[in-house]
Amino acid sequence: MKIAFCFLIYDQINLEEIWSRFFKGVDPARYSVHVHYKTQKPLKYFEAAKLPVCIDTKWGDLSLVRAQNLLLAAALKDPATTHCILLSNSCIPFKSFEQVAAHLDPARSYFNIGDPERCFPRCLFVTQFVERRFIQKASQWCILNRRHATLVTESTDYLTWFAACNAPDEHCYITKLFAERLRDELVLTKNAAEDATTFTNWADMNYKFRSAAGLKTYETISQEELVHLLQSPCLFGRKFQREAVRSLINPTYLGALQRAPESK
Repeated sequence: MKIAFCFLIYDQINLEEIWSRFFKGVDPARYSVHVHYKTQKPLKYFEAAKLPVCIDTKWGDLSLVRAQNLLLAAALKDPATTHCILLSNSCIPFKSFEQVAAHLDPARSYFNIGDPERCFPRCLFVTQFVERRFIQKASQWCILNRRHATLVTESTDYLTWFAACNAPDEHCYITKLFAERLRDELVLTKNAAEDATTFTNWADMNYKFRSAAGLKTYETISQEELVHLLQSPCLFGRKFQREAVRSLINPTYLGALQRAPESK
């Protein structure tokens, strides 16, 4: 198994040092790192991982999907790649590399989906291209296996389907895979916080430390919540700012990044 870590960033990886620790001691043959950036600013550890060509991106725009496709295409150039993990500049790991690798099934991709009825009415026009029952909404931060990553990079009709859609990054891949009748090859969580592969804290989620409003951005995290997330099923977490390093550089968190997977 070889895992591609695909970062879609503005100009930096907020907690780049933590990612360097995450990969420390791991055989480079088992992973690759790919970075699509909006603004050129040198990275400390992953400068060599930047894509040679990046495109201009805008929030809630189809350009985000095109940028992700560039990341996937770069990862798939290596025939050993089995999974592509989509990550943002604010993501951090909550499990060790070994635990992540042990969790992933080469035959599966992973999505955190929303209520499909919330796709409408904004996706109503998409029904001219694909049946309504296939139109889905999911977090942009998914994990694709090689088969599915290859499909979405080589068959991009969904770019036409969602050309006029707000936030197409939430619809394109998951709808394409449903339309190809690949639902049984997907591991789905339903609007979950810590049960999803990538944790986010939205106000409408059933979560012990639920956000007071909207999507919570972490500049600090309590030890209680940190331990809760380290013990949860999630592999990664989102919306962690640079300031959060003060809450994370401690034996509890750093020790978790070196933990071996549990025996099955």
